[in-house]
Amino acid sequence: MHTRTPWRHARRMGAGLIALAALAPAVEAQAPGGPFAAQSPRGNAARWELGGVFTVMSPQGQFGSLIDEGFGAGFIASLGFDDARAFRLRFDAGYVNYGSERFGIPVLAVTDRIVADLVTRNNIGYVGLGPEIRLPYGPIQPYVNGFVGVGYFFTVSSVDRWDPFESYDYGTTVNFDDVRLAYGAGGGLAIRLNQSNTPLSLKLEVQYRRHGRTKYLLPGSIVEDGVGGTSFTPIYSDADFMLFQVGVAVGL
Repeated sequence: MHTRTPWRHARRMGAGLIALAALAPAVEAQAPGGPFAAQSPRGNAARWELGGVFTVMSPQGQFGSLIDEGFGAGFIASLGFDDARAFRLRFDAGYVNYGSERFGIPVLAVTDRIVADLVTRNNIGYVGLGPEIRLPYGPIQPYVNGFVGVGYFFTVSSVDRWDPFESYDYGTTVNFDDVRLAYGAGGGLAIRLNQSNTPLSLKLEVQYRRHGRTKYLLPGSIVEDGVGGTSFTPIYSDADFMLFQVGVAVGL
């Protein structure tokens, strides 16, 4: 069973945010030389960075005592300006799956010779918006961020590839869903991969997301009654988790 430590994570990340905020002006004023040195001032032009990440979710606290790790992907966009390069506005969006079930069902009522797969997937979608502070010089740039947003917990069922000549989900139904406000913090490293005016970076980061009391389903939560009906009882608990992410981002 995982130990509930959301406030410990929040305090550590908050301390990192404050430390980088204090260091950023001094570092920016002393831009070091070298192949990744700061460029000469170019006004207050906006600078976008867009990226995609592969995600491993580690559930925490009560959530972690009920489910295993999840996997997914995410999108990151951040906006900065030339005259304040250490500070950015960051947007996150992503999706993780934390469990699924698959079993065969007859396609025709008169025979079980033709069987399709009924698939149920337990998922979380999330978005967040908030500030990011980054030490903006050198090939390895550490950063921290904080955010507020929402988490969308949803379970869906569908008939998967019921036609041998097709490849799509048929009859998708949302069995249960819940939306919760979220907040948290994170940090990581942006490792510069080139020296181009269109910088490419490897992103390594971790983020803690807190959702509070949330209703959701687990693998096995939906029970068939044998005569065409189903029943389930949602779990109601804290639903906090950490995201471990690796991906690439490009500066525009």
